[in-house]
Amino acid sequence: MANELTLSGSLSYSKNKAKASLSGTQTADVTGDHYMQGVQDVGTVEESIGKGDIGTIGFVAFRNADSTNFVQIGAASGSYSLKLKPGEYAGPLRWNGTAVYAKADTAAVELEYLLIEQ
Repeated sequence: MANELTLSGSLSYSKNKAKASLSGTQTADVTGDHYMQGVQDVGTVEESIGKGDIGTIGFVAFRNADSTNFVQIGAASGSYSLKLKPGEYAGPLRWNGTAVYAKADTAAVELEYLLIEQ
């Protein structure tokens, strides 16, 4: 089977008389059968996000459900490529790694996530 995954997103900007937007939709092949979706309490000490039986992570989406603190997320321990402020969402994103690491700012946050196997 092909094109099992559908990705879509949009970004728009409007300020004064300036306007810009970009949106797109695409499909992708998925080799594996596994996914992991959940909510994890992420503390101020780096931790790994549960990925269940996923081998290689292909695509991800995250939402910081906290109303006060930010969370940092990355594919390698100690190296964070994403910073989600309170309430922010990121995704869908192609992931370059076999793990997801996260670390909260000054207090624990609830991180909602969806991981799709490559």
